[in-house]
Amino acid sequence: MATKSQVQVQLQANAVELFNRYHKYTGTSPEVYITQLVEQTLPTVAAMVDAMDEASKQPDKDIDVMALFGKKMAEHALTQQNIALSQ
Repeated sequence: MATKSQVQVQLQANAVELFNRYHKYTGTSPEVYITQLVEQTLPTVAAMVDAMDEASKQPDKDIDVMALFGKKMAEHALTQQNIALSQ
C-alpha cells in the first residue's frame, strides 16, 4: 500500500543513458519527466480503481470491469476537459 509521497525508481543502464541524452537536449531531469508522466496518467489509474470499486460492490453479478473502465475513463476525460476549459 502506498504510504509515502516519494518513491525511489531503479533505472536500467540504458534508461539512464537515454535520460542523460534527453536532458542534454531538453534540460528535463529524469525526476521531472517521471513525475509528469505519473501525474498525466493518474486519470487512467483512477478510472481503473473506480471501475474495480464499482464491480466489487456487486460481487455476485457478472460485471464487465473493462466496460466500467471505459465509462470511468470517459467521465474522467470530461472532468479534465471541463477543468481545462474553466482555466
